Amino acid sequence: MHEWQLMAQVVKMVEEALRQAPCSKPSVVRLKVSTQSHFFEHDEAALQSVFAAAAQGTVAERAVLEILPVPVTAHCRLCGTSCEMHELLQCCPGCGSASLDAEQVPEVVLHEVVVEE
Repeated sequence: MHEWQLMAQVVKMVEEALRQAPCSKPSVVRLKVSTQSHFFEHDEAALQSVFAAAAQGTVAERAVLEILPVPVTAHCRLCGTSCEMHELLQCCPGCGSASLDAEQVPEVVLHEVVVEE
């Protein structure tokens, strides 16, 4: 299950981020996710459940997962228009072509870990 592997990696990143403050308890884990990622093919509630299961018994156990979509800039090969892609499959707003070259960005980034005070 790809989601499980991804969420297990997110939990590891949270643990590494909090290694310098071992008594800190995260309340929110924010991920920035490219709108071109297949991550968005999954239901957010299902991803929350998988994150909660992966976080059991770890420092992230009671944290809430927040997913921040990040649009990707693309350039049309036919007309040269640049645009932001907010969906996985999108056509050029200038000419309607599907010949878009999207910039290469990381699919998932640990953006922020909010800790309880």
